[in-house]
Amino acid sequence: MLFSTPIFLFWFLPMVLFFYYIVNREYRNWVLLFFSLLFYGWGEGQMLTIMLASTFINYFFGIQIQQSKTIRVSKLMLFFGVTSNLSILLYYKYSNFFIDNYNFAASHLGIDPITWEKIALPLGISFYTFHGISYIIDVYRKHATAQSNPFKLALYISFFPQLIAGPIIRYKDVEHQLDERKIDIELFASGVKRFVIGLSKKILIANIVGRIPEFVFKMPESELNAYWSWLGVISVAVQLYFDFSGYSDMAIGLARMFGFRFLENFNYPFISQSMREFWTRWHISLSNWFRDYVYIPMGGNRKGELRMHFNLWTIFLLNGIWHGANWSFVIFGFYHGFLLTFERLGFSKILDRIPRVFRSFYVFIVFALGDILFSIDDIHHAKAYYMSLMNFTTPDAFNRINLYLTSEWYFTLLVGLILSAPTAEYIFSKIKNIQYKKVIEAVFIIGLFVLSISELANTSYNPFIYFRF
Repeated sequence: MLFSTPIFLFWFLPMVLFFYYIVNREYRNWVLLFFSLLFYGWGEGQMLTIMLASTFINYFFGIQIQQSKTIRVSKLMLFFGVTSNLSILLYYKYSNFFIDNYNFAASHLGIDPITWEKIALPLGISFYTFHGISYIIDVYRKHATAQSNPFKLALYISFFPQLIAGPIIRYKDVEHQLDERKIDIELFASGVKRFVIGLSKKILIANIVGRIPEFVFKMPESELNAYWSWLGVISVAVQLYFDFSGYSDMAIGLARMFGFRFLENFNYPFISQSMREFWTRWHISLSNWFRDYVYIPMGGNRKGELRMHFNLWTIFLLNGIWHGANWSFVIFGFYHGFLLTFERLGFSKILDRIPRVFRSFYVFIVFALGDILFSIDDIHHAKAYYMSLMNFTTPDAFNRINLYLTSEWYFTLLVGLILSAPTAEYIFSKIKNIQYKKVIEAVFIIGLFVLSISELANTSYNPFIYFRF
């Protein structure tokens, strides 16, 4: 079930809110747990047991770690807990990848291939697995107390706003909110506002701009040319940002409607002055997760420059693999690891001498070029796409493009590029009259909602890129 579908907007969400607010406070977690399981089971009924098994594993090892009387036993429980989580993730997300590559190698070596029935990928498994791992690590580090109530831990793992595509919420950040949270009209209203903004990002920008990458990335190699290819590169970067940040906005907004406060997941990454800064602004919860649970334990930047670069490459290799079980994602990870290493080796000093607008342009372009690997699974086709970026030999390219592009698409892409910077915030900050500002915001939010629903009713194109993770 997608947030940007009529069944969620006009049936599921109103029903959750209705039951949540009519029951006594002590039953509200039960309402959220029931509807969260219903939300996941709606499209993934057969996979619900996997998420519940993951929850039980983390509950068991969390208790065992906290009750351990020696550090040695505590470390042993932590090892088994993390290994159990990773084993589930490896089996369901990467088994097909490993077997396919083994069979490919076996076919060239004359070895019998492995007969294998493809394993279906459970939705959101990368996210709820990382939730579970962070939980038991935080209990081990004594940053959080093991949850004695398995149903509250189940709510943390399965809470529907963040279940399918994040942001990655750490247990220590919501531990006390599971027991007690203050709900007021101001927080609820801010949640509605944030949700509508996220919905409009998704429906009014990502879906419209995404029509071109959807077409261009599937074009035959013989038809690719620089004009098409560069349009695909630019538009897919805009699509990815508004698709994923829009979903994060919706998740944060939904959480506020129920009294939870989630940390931010995006902070205008395209205004970054370097790729190093970019990764502190893009998918912040994932970057911080790898930093705190992998990079720092590996030594971070405390063991010399060579070790630091090794740690960075490792982190971004894992980052790429986390996004998908395909060689294109492995290269995607190496690509970003190379960029950060390149900047640390001296390129950042060159960047510092360049005007800010050109630094942001550099960040946007190198990110967009990496999105080719993110969007095209086939390595050979991705290679051909990169080559086509320099192919200016097609004389009728502009005429062919205009057969597919509309004024709506051009306008939406321009709006997306403008709003990828804090332009709207700047405009609203200039309004000094508080009451006048509130009225304008209310009208603006209502207008966005009406436009989003109208667009949703008029089109069947409503993908969500991060659902595959």
